[in-house]
Amino acid sequence: MLSVVGTYQLTERWTLSSSFVFSSGSAFTLPVGRFYTSNSGTVFEGSYFLYEGRNNYRFKPYHRLDFSASHKKKRTLFGKEFEREWVFGLYNAYSRQNPYFIYFRVDPKTSEPQAKQVSLLPIIPSVTYNFKF
Repeated sequence: MLSVVGTYQLTERWTLSSSFVFSSGSAFTLPVGRFYTSNSGTVFEGSYFLYEGRNNYRFKPYHRLDFSASHKKKRTLFGKEFEREWVFGLYNAYSRQNPYFIYFRVDPKTSEPQAKQVSLLPIIPSVTYNFKF
């Protein structure tokens, strides 16, 4: 995994930062075929996937870019000084559909097996308020 982080102090109050994360795709086991059992009259009758070994395939590489901007300011409340901070962020700025897992199903029309990729967490904006006293 590779991470590159950059922070830039724009002014005394504003700080900009970004983070880029890259990793090669995780390994997983992909079936190489399918076989059928029938006429056995047992609960094991049906269609099964055939596997030849573990970790014979890799997901696409994982990468994302995150941005944030924070604004800090010292304030006084009831005679006590405290620091407040607003943080505005953007997770996965270019909304890459990174693979989370793959599941297999049989198409009901063609009876052909299909691999379906599931991706989580597209672009997500965030706002945070912090204070120190």
